[in-house]
Amino acid sequence: MTSSAASGRVATPVRLSAGARVGTATVTGPLRVTAMSEVYQAQDESGNPCTLHLVHADLAKVPAVRQAVLAAAKVAVAAAEHKHLVRTHGAGVEGELLWVLTEPLDGSTVKDLLARKRQSGGGGFGARGAGNLVVGVAAGLSAVGVHGGLSTDSVVVSRSGRVRVCDFALGAGLAAAAAAGALPPPSSLAPEVGKGGAPSAEADVYGLGALLYEGLVGKPLERGGPRPSEAVAGLTTTIDEIIARSCASSPDKRFGSIEVMRELVADALGRGAAVDDDPDKATPAPSAAASRPSLSQAIANPSLSGQMSGQMSGQMSATAASSSGMRVPAAAADPALAAALADTNEKWLVAKGRLDYGPFALQGILDQINKREIVAGNILIDKDSGNRFDVSDHPLLGPLVEQAKQNHDDARRAHAEVTHHETHKKRTTFLFVGLGVALLGIGVAVFLIFFRDPPKKPCANLKADSPEMAECLSAQVAGVDEVGSASLDITISKPKKPPPEPKSSGGHSSGGHSSGGGSSGGGGGGSCGNISMDLEGGDDDGGDDKLSMDAVFNVYSRHGSGFGRCIHGGSANIWIEICGKTGKVGSVKVNGGRSGGTYECINKLMRSMQFPKFDGLRTRAEFDIGG
Repeated sequence: MTSSAASGRVATPVRLSAGARVGTATVTGPLRVTAMSEVYQAQDESGNPCTLHLVHADLAKVPAVRQAVLAAAKVAVAAAEHKHLVRTHGAGVEGELLWVLTEPLDGSTVKDLLARKRQSGGGGFGARGAGNLVVGVAAGLSAVGVHGGLSTDSVVVSRSGRVRVCDFALGAGLAAAAAAGALPPPSSLAPEVGKGGAPSAEADVYGLGALLYEGLVGKPLERGGPRPSEAVAGLTTTIDEIIARSCASSPDKRFGSIEVMRELVADALGRGAAVDDDPDKATPAPSAAASRPSLSQAIANPSLSGQMSGQMSGQMSATAASSSGMRVPAAAADPALAAALADTNEKWLVAKGRLDYGPFALQGILDQINKREIVAGNILIDKDSGNRFDVSDHPLLGPLVEQAKQNHDDARRAHAEVTHHETHKKRTTFLFVGLGVALLGIGVAVFLIFFRDPPKKPCANLKADSPEMAECLSAQVAGVDEVGSASLDITISKPKKPPPEPKSSGGHSSGGHSSGGGSSGGGGGGSCGNISMDLEGGDDDGGDDKLSMDAVFNVYSRHGSGFGRCIHGGSANIWIEICGKTGKVGSVKVNGGRSGGTYECINKLMRSMQFPKFDGLRTRAEFDIGG
């Protein structure tokens, strides 16, 4: 008899009778018919019971179906044994027969169980039963991989309540048959797969969502059908949102994996004995999680967060905390939180100023919060619902933002303390090195003072204001840098800015035209710029910058030997003008004048010095020296 699978109906299997041999199995009797195959009880070569799935003849003729079934069977055979998975022994082709051999099936398919409930006037399995169903199927699929064609025919429930996926090798074949038009796609098949797309994890999420819907409502998933929260007493709209997200028409809007959906469903419907195989064992009532939204819903809709604030405030599971690097106080692990972080669906946008960034998965959002790339004031946008909120104002994400800020501040303070310690250590090292250099310099100066040959032509016997005295002192100044500041016992005062002096009545400088000024370059005012500079009058140095008195002192204080030789045991008041552009002394007065041997000696010494350059025309200073 030819199967009528193409019309959506199946008939009683009659192709094989007891005793027929297919592959390594011998048929012992018919079991059931599914959309993909006729199912027989059988025995293997050793006489052990097994199950034979014989693909309908019209489907087996489709090359894509044959290839998909054989490839999926190869994967299933290699899979490890799992309590939520019917083990596949092998598959093959004999003439027109395409067959798959599995271990014995114990119990009824979900399709048969729901049919019996409908006949008795019932609906679905209820919240607890549907939750156990989805958690078990998801666990089985996680152990073997992508199914591709999940339906109520794909799951068998034993008399003890064990849930097992029984047709893994046929799932890809169902998808290939629907894509080829050989089989009407069931409502549980992802739209993209029915159009020829490859089976994927997102397609299994769709199938799992459709299975959850039918397990709750008792009817196949269809657009416009009743909401589970309306059909089942005690359910909240959270489960409606989970199913709607799972069965979104676009794959990128679904949950990223069946593990994510498994956790969300377990959290929403109550974990209890979610994978308990013994229905006689005491099973607690659904947990409080059944009446509160999971993290993903609460984040998408801040108005739901009040239901979670008591349980979720500052909470992060050990797995989530480790993966995000976020240092958050860890309370009891929350499966919804862990599942939400594992969701790879990139549905979140981040608005910073006038630009939007993303989309990101929730884990990416938390990583950016931890790195301070998302801070208070940034807007988080759910691109699916359009909800917008300031990340710092959200009851759940706000504490994570604050925690990340605290972590950042702690790290910055710790870094500052380390830097301060290193700086202090360097300063101490430089201090000791400086003291060593200073002591060495003093030793060299003492050596030069007591062991150096005296000048062959001392200036003491020359007349103070004679040209010979000036020439003698100038010659001695040339060796100033060789002696150092400690070569003579000289007292040098720190500089001060001289008080303004009254301008001369003649409208020109009274100084700078001494007999010695021209020869030594110690001319009058105007030596540092084009402004009219009257050295005896006015206090305007021009420019915005001035050389500090400490900087001035640091230069001339190193020339104590030269000053000592110039004053020859006496004392002098020195007035200088330093030009900003060159850092050189432009004008000098000694004891208020610009003449005499002492002036010539000090004038030459001062003009040999190099002061720091500065952004101004001039800086004037006055200081005293004494022997």
